[in-house]
Amino acid sequence: MDELNLHPCMVPMICLLKHMETNGIISSNTNTQSDMPPWMICLYKKFSDPTVGFNIKLFLMRLITHTHTIFKPYARYWLSSIIQMCNQIFEKSSEGLNTFLIDTIVILLSWNSIAIPSEVDTIAVQRLLEYLFVNCTHKNSLVMKSNLDLIKKVIESWKERIYAPTLIIHKLISDPDTKSKQNAIGLSLIGILLANQILPYNQTNDLSEDKFNETLLKNMKNSFRNIYAAAAEVVGMLLNVKKLKGESNQRLLEQLSFILKWHSGQSMQDTYVTCIYSLQKHYPDIVDKT
Repeated sequence: MDELNLHPCMVPMICLLKHMETNGIISSNTNTQSDMPPWMICLYKKFSDPTVGFNIKLFLMRLITHTHTIFKPYARYWLSSIIQMCNQIFEKSSEGLNTFLIDTIVILLSWNSIAIPSEVDTIAVQRLLEYLFVNCTHKNSLVMKSNLDLIKKVIESWKERIYAPTLIIHKLISDPDTKSKQNAIGLSLIGILLANQILPYNQTNDLSEDKFNETLLKNMKNSFRNIYAAAAEVVGMLLNVKKLKGESNQRLLEQLSFILKWHSGQSMQDTYVTCIYSLQKHYPDIVDKT
């Protein structure tokens, strides 16, 4: 229970919409091309009006969350305004990813079969993704896993509208301390992008591909097995995606060979074997070279 659900209008509004649905006053038409009914247009105008108070929009969003199946056929109208609202919440609040935002994003993703954001919304979607990446880390490992799952679903559902937030990812894998597990979250996020064949770097910033790969490969020198193995697996995924996209792997393989030589020179030979094993999961060609 929170202030939105405790508002005296919330339960009557939900009951009204459910009553209209049960008695056929609201059409159960699932045709995605149908126009919004007049009663919904009134709500939509309030929700998308920049002069309307933000609390009213939060109330309406909570109402939509409770009755999302009624709004689903008209998802293409609502997506843009709801994404904008999520971005505004991130801007206004310092608490990061809260339960209200998670519920809202889950509803947007549940409408995926009906509509995904349009090309016009690409910038807003990218901003939302960047906020999710920045706020993914959490001291509670279960919460962090839940956040990663949410990001995974967003990328899988909207990948046509998404490119990698390279600078944010680079920062998340840049901790130089080899005795720290700080970079684990960044490696997981790169893995999610690559699993959807999205390269973790793009040309919209000053960070070169070489520099990015150098930072990524440094994680293979981490002291913890789960970190250096994860880094090696991500590098294997990267080699595979570049190969599938017809891009040259020569430079990345050269950089990788230095790291593997370093591992083979260590007294603990199992680190080298672990790295090769993790690399070949997604890029079996590496075995021929070693």
